[in-house]
Amino acid sequence: MSQGPGVNGEIADLEQEYPLWLGLARRDITPPVGVLLAGYRPRRSNALGHRLRADALACRGEGGTWVLTACDLIGFKASTVQSIREAISSATGLPADAIAVCGTHTHSGPATNLVEDAELADVDRRYMASLEAALVEAALEAYGGAVQGRFETAVTKAPELGSNRRIQLPDGRWENEWQDPEGRHPGYFDPTVMIAAIRRPGGRLESLVVNVGCHPVVLGPESLAVSADYPGYMKDRIEAKTEVSAAIFLQAGGANINPRICIKDDGRYAEGVGSNLAAIVLEALPRLAPVGGREVRCRRVPWRIVRTRDAYKPAGHQTKKKGEVIETEISAFRAGELAVVFLPGELFSEYNAVLRQMSPTRRTLVVSLANDYIGYLPTDEAQREGAYETRMAPAHLLQSDLAEHARRAFGELA
Repeated sequence: MSQGPGVNGEIADLEQEYPLWLGLARRDITPPVGVLLAGYRPRRSNALGHRLRADALACRGEGGTWVLTACDLIGFKASTVQSIREAISSATGLPADAIAVCGTHTHSGPATNLVEDAELADVDRRYMASLEAALVEAALEAYGGAVQGRFETAVTKAPELGSNRRIQLPDGRWENEWQDPEGRHPGYFDPTVMIAAIRRPGGRLESLVVNVGCHPVVLGPESLAVSADYPGYMKDRIEAKTEVSAAIFLQAGGANINPRICIKDDGRYAEGVGSNLAAIVLEALPRLAPVGGREVRCRRVPWRIVRTRDAYKPAGHQTKKKGEVIETEISAFRAGELAVVFLPGELFSEYNAVLRQMSPTRRTLVVSLANDYIGYLPTDEAQREGAYETRMAPAHLLQSDLAEHARRAFGELA
């Protein structure tokens, strides 16, 4: 059957309007009650507060393909990421540069990181084996199921979500005050909420990616329930109030930021914070605008850090020593005029604006806790001040080195 005279033109217009191929998949990664929880002191769970989820997003366009998997977890060791990457690469042919794995950093999730192997029980090891398989399956489903679509973006702010938890005492010393319900702490907080949406031909809004930097610690160390904390409740609310089938949370730089309401033992507080954030996101949806371009690129820059301090660990735990070398990475993806940059630790809030300004694209998502965990990534000013976060940083004065490696990653995307 011959085509009508307008068909080719209509196809060209559709490809111009929806220039990318985007795939989504999700997996329930809730562990059994009884697993070890990480994020504060290691502690055994005794209840289920909110189920955990992994969301995979694949993007294919002119010049390349990448796959991102975001999980309701504390984070990942580099060895775990390597294993996941190898399995995905084996099945798809994608290079490691094109695969990213990150955690929301909930402090009420299973011990995928930040605990000693000797503290793990059989239930924890079985969970880790099943987790890796689930993340690979989700990535492959997203990769194989990519269909035509486009990214749209909007920017909003959540100024009352969090506060800087670092304060200066009257004697000049710097310490941490974890809670700030009235928002009196004067330290820097970037309240920016970046939203990246997936729109399908016909106008359906299928997914929302929410990128903001604030510790998921509404639930404190006395809470023994497995929970995604406020990001999980945020996703629930968005999915309940819209046609969106997959709301995804990406943790930006928020290592020095706590929710103003935090360190509670009742999930209703986490639900309240998540619902409030969801309301801010939903209010911004009318401002979504298409992201142009069809070029897709990936870049991974190795980052070699020599420890200038021993790793901060409780007494009796093994610790990495001053002088040891950390082999890690900073990587970046591009999809037209949208970029995503991945940092391997807990990034300070101040870096968000710096990295977005450095980016070659109009919109940039900053993602911490990605592909590795090397500790805190403070500013040089904070390093000189001291307090908890600096004791958890692998080396002094990382700021210029971090910026240079990020600049190199962005440079390859330009």
